[in-house]
Amino acid sequence: MIWKQAEMETPITRQSGFTLIELLIVIAIIGILAAIAIPQYSAIKKRAYDLDAQTNLQHLFRTCKIYWNDNGATATCDVSSASAAPYAFLISPGVTISGTGTESTFSATASHDSSADTFTINSAGALS
Repeated sequence: MIWKQAEMETPITRQSGFTLIELLIVIAIIGILAAIAIPQYSAIKKRAYDLDAQTNLQHLFRTCKIYWNDNGATATCDVSSASAAPYAFLISPGVTISGTGTESTFSATASHDSSADTFTINSAGALS
């Protein structure tokens, strides 16, 4: 029996995949998107840390309002008295907060460890 050379060869199947150019284009697009997104992400994180500090100030002020309602407007409210058992003010992790005063002289400051900004709140509840 004589076999023909063409019959013995196996047909080459068409292979599918990505070419080097296609992969380089995809990597370039990902690099461009990362270059745009990373600075925005950093700004968003900073705003979140600042908002956390401001929120802690507002919660301290509101807790002190309850404290003054219970103990009188001339009682001195600070972080330790607001954190006491009936009021249970909690400071968020990473936030440094201090403040004291009566209802008419209250002042407090707060900052987050991951932000350079410091915020204050006065006896009227105005943040700055």
